[in-house]
Amino acid sequence: MQKRKLTQEEAFERAVKFSERYVARGPYEFFPERDVVEVVQQGLAENERTYGYRYCP
Repeated sequence: MQKRKLTQEEAFERAVKFSERYVARGPYEFFPERDVVEVVQQGLAENERTYGYRYCP
């Protein structure tokens, strides 16, 4: 059985949740410019859709 490919929106939602949990767990904080954070999250989402993993963009 083949796994269904994530939509762009689903992958982005997963990347946002992942990054929020990552920041909450450690001594980290998001970059102060929200648009920069979103670009990174979009990159994580696209990498998950393309490669199956949220590789760092």
